[in-house]
Amino acid sequence: MITLHRIIFAATTAIKGSAAFGTTRFQPSSRHKAIHFIPCSVKLHSTSNIDSVPPDASPKRNYIYTQLDPNVNHHPYRRNLQHVLTTIENAAYSAGEVTLATAGKIAVKSTKANIRDLVTESDVQCQMLIKEIIMSEFPGDLFLGEEDVNIGGVGEEMSTSEALTKALGIAPRNDDGQDRLLFVVDPIDGTTNFQAGLPLYAISIGVISLHGNRPEVVAGVIYNPTLTKMTSAVRGRGCYLNNQRIKHRTQEQHEARKSILNQSLINVGFPIAKESTLLASSRAVTALATKVRGLRMIASASQTMAWVAQCKLHAYFSWDLNAWDVCAGMVIVEESGGLVSNFDGTRADISSRDMIITCCPQQGEEGLLRNELITVLEENDCLSY
Repeated sequence: MITLHRIIFAATTAIKGSAAFGTTRFQPSSRHKAIHFIPCSVKLHSTSNIDSVPPDASPKRNYIYTQLDPNVNHHPYRRNLQHVLTTIENAAYSAGEVTLATAGKIAVKSTKANIRDLVTESDVQCQMLIKEIIMSEFPGDLFLGEEDVNIGGVGEEMSTSEALTKALGIAPRNDDGQDRLLFVVDPIDGTTNFQAGLPLYAISIGVISLHGNRPEVVAGVIYNPTLTKMTSAVRGRGCYLNNQRIKHRTQEQHEARKSILNQSLINVGFPIAKESTLLASSRAVTALATKVRGLRMIASASQTMAWVAQCKLHAYFSWDLNAWDVCAGMVIVEESGGLVSNFDGTRADISSRDMIITCCPQQGEEGLLRNELITVLEENDCLSY
């Protein structure tokens, strides 16, 4: 049997040279097609408070990994967030190998809330793989995956809110005295697209620090394996696309615009768990159709948030979101300069369920698009369900 670490990776990336943004690649494995989900005992390297990747790592895959700029000021989390970021990128890339082999070729395994809420064997296998990789590196931390939670049903499994509340309520320190982390994972966000063979799905891994009075998302990755696009961020250290820092240049204008809604490309959420949220979504489409440049309905929250961070979409809003839908995207959007807001305009946090996400604004237009959207949605009874 081929062991998991020989197939997926044996170590994290090594920093080559002293360049802060140096490109690091994993070499391809000639035996990557046969994947066996067995316990993973390999350790990338020991956890350290030194924010670096050790020079003795043994990269195995031909992928680009994000190297954080050590000169950028960052929050004083007592964890090596470069190690965390590289590990979750490893996990996302590895799960991507599974999805590329099975997208459009795999049957529906089961449903959750209703017939529209699909689960495939790949969802389960990807989550197993991601969990093995992360927990082999961080055994003292916590893991919450979508496939662990019974959405919209009753039984032994916890509901979404219960699972998140329980995880957030665990002691903020691990056995080593370090700030405890919670890894929040959607193994395939956009399963219906994935099962149909559409490339509109992503692997989403967010990381929450439980230290302090208020849990905070400190790192996240969103990976689209079909497009080979890895969007990553660490709190206070920027947002990256395939190891290139995302920096949006604001256009100099003589005067800030009073309205930008009609120049905006907006993605509307399609919340399938409840009929009431689908009706709210339908009302929103009707209300906005003649007021915006265009509407989209991509049906993958994390992929949509990655595109908002890249300013390919100007805004995204949805109802009844789950933590694994948005955890990674929250830090990615905010580190790109965008806003992640509740329906009342306040800043959203990981327990928020209804959100409006807007891209990095032009100077003098901070919050303008969000506020215009809230006004239209409120006037057309789209915010309640």
